[in-house]
Amino acid sequence: MFALIGCGAKKKIGVKKTAPIEIESTTEVENFTPFSFDNIIISSKVDLQINQQYLTFDLTSRINSGSKILLSGNVILPVFKILIESDKVLGYDRINREYFQSSIEELNSKFNLNLGVEEVQKILIGNPLFSLDKLNDSKKTITDEGVLFESSQKDFNFRFVFDSQMKNLNQQSIVHNKSGASIQLSYSGKVIDKANDIPSVIRARVKYDNNLINLNIKNRSRLLDKELTFPYRVPKGYSKIKI
Repeated sequence: MFALIGCGAKKKIGVKKTAPIEIESTTEVENFTPFSFDNIIISSKVDLQINQQYLTFDLTSRINSGSKILLSGNVILPVFKILIESDKVLGYDRINREYFQSSIEELNSKFNLNLGVEEVQKILIGNPLFSLDKLNDSKKTITDEGVLFESSQKDFNFRFVFDSQMKNLNQQSIVHNKSGASIQLSYSGKVIDKANDIPSVIRARVKYDNNLINLNIKNRSRLLDKELTFPYRVPKGYSKIKI
């Protein structure tokens, strides 16, 4: 090869031009397979920003499908726990020695949201907040981002963006029209199974009143269908607060 270059060969070598392969987009909702399970444990690293305050911690999420979620945060030692059930949310903070208990309805009213235990579960595992049937009834548009689904229900606007082949959910958001409160979510990668698994990275942006929360969640591992316990007990001497 080097000899040919040194001789300065005059013969031109034609380069065959190939046209890029265009993959046609589809809006067939049935192409998407939601991630399903009975029980799951997810281990993650979380970077959290609340307004101008920052915190990095390890998070363990224990989820019983459609029933119960236990979130445990650790910074070397346990920092907090939050237990989400079908009708209520409980939590305690070891740093400030405080705990709270509130109904799902009360929290949704305070923060202008429309979330329950099933919706939080879908956010954490990268499934759309809507069922596939409800997505089919939404407005569909093929955009540069992918396949966009839009819907309005009561006081909320919903937005979902899938890849061009409807295999992966890339973004979803919920916006409260009157207050402007919103949750914007983006997903990338897969933890283990590249075809159907929870995302390896979740980015969330939450706005309510004059507050801004940014979350960057990196899922390290997950265990499926193990027997789960949901250990939650407020330590003695903690003060009850209202959120």
